[in-house]
Amino acid sequence: MVTKIKTAVLLAAGKGERLKPYTNDKPKCLVEVGDKAILGHLLDALTQYQFEKLIVVTGYKSEIIREYLDFCNTSITIEYVHNEIFCSTNNIYSLWLADRLIDDQFILFESDLVFDPDFLNKIQQADKVVLDKFNPVIHDGTTAEVSEHGLLQNIHMELPSVANGNLYKTVNIYSFSFDTWKKIRDEIERYIGKGETNIYYETAIKKLVENDQISLTMADLTHYWWEEIDTVQDLQRAEQRFLITQSETVHHWNRNDL
Repeated sequence: MVTKIKTAVLLAAGKGERLKPYTNDKPKCLVEVGDKAILGHLLDALTQYQFEKLIVVTGYKSEIIREYLDFCNTSITIEYVHNEIFCSTNNIYSLWLADRLIDDQFILFESDLVFDPDFLNKIQQADKVVLDKFNPVIHDGTTAEVSEHGLLQNIHMELPSVANGNLYKTVNIYSFSFDTWKKIRDEIERYIGKGETNIYYETAIKKLVENDQISLTMADLTHYWWEEIDTVQDLQRAEQRFLITQSETVHHWNRNDL
């Protein structure tokens, strides 16, 4: 029997510069989508799927995140790691800091994501990479290629000039067994040891995948709603999508009541 993952790690140290003015006085994860903060949506989803522990890596305005979570009604144990040099480091350093509290398999989230909570049911198993079919109209940033059997083959930090039909957008959600995490952690430590603290943690994952040292299977988010909120335009799109989703849910409930 496969043991469901009960631990989540959230990287929430960044300043969210591209989301100003919404992040002038709060971290990105506390910007509201619909009726609550991005972090609130995540906490609701984790509670719904019976997660037991949330590790939060803070940086920018960390005290506000702690205050927010102190007032949340949740049974989840929340632990914190603070990235004191968040202004000069990237998420590889924040994830490296989180290792001191990681002692089991976990799901990794970034703090600018909203998504259909039902999707968590598909990724509470270890060694998954969450992907969406790449759409050049709305997607940019990191992409990935998978085999015909859904195994991660490559990660592209920049959009490849030539790509096959198996190009996907990374959603920045991963699940790791503890054994896989130890390999990733060791690779990350090699980068940190060389002073390369201002790169993405995907750099380490990419190298391990290319060298066949870890194996990650795609969890396909294509038929679920999700948004990555980096800019004001992203936030506006997420707001619209959230309202539509809520309306569809209410309509579905009303039909069931007939």
